[in-house]
Amino acid sequence: MKPTIPKELLNSKYRKEMWKHFERVMKKLEKILPIASVHMLGSFTTAKIRPQDIDVVIFLKTKPTKKNEKWSVDFQLVPDNKYGEWMLEESAKWMKYKYGAKKSALIKLK
Repeated sequence: MKPTIPKELLNSKYRKEMWKHFERVMKKLEKILPIASVHMLGSFTTAKIRPQDIDVVIFLKTKPTKKNEKWSVDFQLVPDNKYGEWMLEESAKWMKYKYGAKKSALIKLK
């Protein structure tokens, strides 16, 4: 996948670096997921100077017999380092803010 995006979205070194990492992650995902299409949205598509991340919706190819399936999964891909730990903490804070401390939890599955 070599998507083309408007050049004004890559108008800084910071954005270019984010996009380079996104392309690398997408190449890896394409090797293991049956991707039909990818749609970008969120702050990276705006004039925001330092967007936090690149938000995408990935459509997976489905079998013709399962065209009416209704499911979705939200996930963040972060590096296994201090930045990834920071992103995890920020996500937990955001969930507590949005849903309340007693109604949200961070559960490690693996």
